[in-house]
Amino acid sequence: MKAEWINPFISNAIEVFEQMANIKLEKTSLSLKEDPTPSNDISIIVGIAGFIQGQVVYSLKGHTAQRIAQALAPKSAMVIDNAFVESSIAEVANIITGRTTIQLSGQDKILHITPPTIIIGKEYSISFVRLKTIAVNLASRFGTIEVNIAIKEGEI
Repeated sequence: MKAEWINPFISNAIEVFEQMANIKLEKTSLSLKEDPTPSNDISIIVGIAGFIQGQVVYSLKGHTAQRIAQALAPKSAMVIDNAFVESSIAEVANIITGRTTIQLSGQDKILHITPPTIIIGKEYSISFVRLKTIAVNLASRFGTIEVNIAIKEGEI
């Protein structure tokens, strides 16, 4: 796993949250894990394929997701229900991953992403990719967002 692949995920997360919802994020910790299994009760999984392959798993607590969705909502939104919260958080994860893969791609280097998968709750069983994972915690006034980046060089 190369730093030039990891850093764009972090910088794009910080930029997207600030641009879309006026939420400032600050990197508070970075650690190495055995796989991208998330720590919180809401997770968004986005797969990456191409010259880099793996998964990025965004994870946050329910109240953090709710507050972020409220910040993202148009002023005219009357009800912020669970469907809106899930959709909002998934779309932000999609935008962050999409921007990053565009930056990392080139004329001869192509990357594709999967549609985001949303997981709610902690009582589930998913076989995540078994790749060394960089876990980055990004703190905001609404709570912490965990970004688990599990990528490796792809087999083209």
